[in-house]
Amino acid sequence: MGLDYRGLINQVDSMIRGSVLRNLGDLESSLEGIVEMITETLNVEKPRVMVTLNNVNECSRFDSGTCSTVLGLYAASESVILVNYKADLSTLLHLLSHHLQALESGKARYIQIKEAEETRLPWEVRPLEANAVIRSAYLARSLPPRVFKVWNEEVKPMVKEVEEGVNRVKALVNHLTRSIELSTLGGSDLRRI
Repeated sequence: MGLDYRGLINQVDSMIRGSVLRNLGDLESSLEGIVEMITETLNVEKPRVMVTLNNVNECSRFDSGTCSTVLGLYAASESVILVNYKADLSTLLHLLSHHLQALESGKARYIQIKEAEETRLPWEVRPLEANAVIRSAYLARSLPPRVFKVWNEEVKPMVKEVEEGVNRVKALVNHLTRSIELSTLGGSDLRRI
């Protein structure tokens, strides 16, 4: 009797949805809550926050180095802060600073300036980046205490849950893949999986 591939696929899919995507969504909600607290204080439009497992940073096609410490990017055209799930609070504030820049100068103008700076200057000496570094430090000093509470009590534990979920899914997929490879090579019955 053959292996129930549909059952295995459903098991993996269920684990991804339950252990990874649900936790990413919860993390995203907490980060959006932090951004909302800050933007309400500043009386400005709130950007959307998206969280990814993928490696993402502020380095453009011309850069590497310090920009890689900013584990996310700001997409002005959609008003979206995209962050890696391991990003820290300073990254979130840095990217929120870019959102504030876009609101001040207008999205189209911000995008134009950003593209010109990316083409001509390394990350460390771009005026938009210098401004974002300074502004994020200023924002950090004026954060409501609730932000730190949410960060420490919600965000940090969720990051750990995401990591654990990803590791469980990877282990299951590796186990299933190895079992399938062994059974295919050895002709053994896969019902034991």
